[in-house]
Amino acid sequence: MITNINIYRIGRILLASLFVVSGIFKILGFSGTVGYFTSLGLPVPTVAVVVTILVEVGGGLLLMFGRGVKPVSLVIALFTVGATLSAHHFWNMEGAAAQAQLTQFLKNLSLIGALLLVSSIDPEAQPERPH
Repeated sequence: MITNINIYRIGRILLASLFVVSGIFKILGFSGTVGYFTSLGLPVPTVAVVVTILVEVGGGLLLMFGRGVKPVSLVIALFTVGATLSAHHFWNMEGAAAQAQLTQFLKNLSLIGALLLVSSIDPEAQPERPH
């Protein structure tokens, strides 16, 4: 039987998988990712890539396996805010490029929302009963 705690765990694992997979692809394409971060105008792009990989893979795995979920989900949410504002400048674009970046921007807002929800939930808490 699937219980609320199991649904929470499944959702947390699915949410974390996006970050873990994204981080692994950044490792596999490290030099290309550094080039992309350079094109975004990020200072010290190599360091930014390493930090990104640590947050995505390290934080994603912690979230996936249920370790430090509340602080980790907040760290990943803050990271995602920075990544969103750094990389998805739909307001500076037109046409299909603007639409694609807007979609990525909105997807990231949804991820931030999901991470904030995860940070606020205590899956072990018992529901309050009316008095």
